[in-house]
Parts: sequence; structure tokens; C-alpha cells
Amino acid sequence: MNPVDQAQGILEYIQAKLPDRNYDVDGLMTAFVNAQTRPDDLPEEVAFTVNAIAQISAKSYPTLFRTMSLLKLPDPIRAAVSDEALSVSQGYIFAANLDCPDCNKIF
Repeated sequence: MNPVDQAQGILEYIQAKLPDRNYDVDGLMTAFVNAQTRPDDLPEEVAFTVNAIAQISAKSYPTLFRTMSLLKLPDPIRAAVSDEALSVSQGYIFAANLDCPDCNKIF
């Protein structure tokens, strides 16, 4: 399973597990940051779920954050990461620089 599919699966799992929280990509990314920096600020069920994802996936919170960021990529770039035409590391760089007006041109 490629990292984009992994991110989509994690998002769908959270949405199914915690439907009343209405998590989107940004909300889940924030939950991963808070789990590392301010775990006491997370509701217990959210903390338990993101901790379980980290343990099951054997990934750190920063890695999960970056993985989720791939879902924010424009469709052509996300497809290139999925198809391995673009490395995951390059996908992370594009995801971290979505504000760049030349992002699509650089791609």
C-alpha cells in the first residue's frame, strides 16, 4: 500500500471510529501534533485512537503528520506519489510548500 492510500485509510478509520468529531485532513493532522506536544488537551477517545494508530503503524507522530499531508496535494502530484513517479520525500516537500504559487509549474 502506498503512502497516499495509507493516509486515506487512516483518515477513513478516524472518521468511522469518531464520526461525531467530523475529522478532516487538517483536523487529523492537528490531532497528531497535539498527541505529541499537548496530549492532555486531546479528548480521551481521540488520544486513545491516535495512539493506537501510531502503535499499530509503528510510525511516529511527525511521520503520521507528514503522511496525512499527502492528502492535501493537488491531484496530479498526489497521483505521481501514488504511482511512485515522485518519491514520498518529494511529496512531503510539495505538501509543505502548498502556498508556493509555482508549485504546479515546478512539478
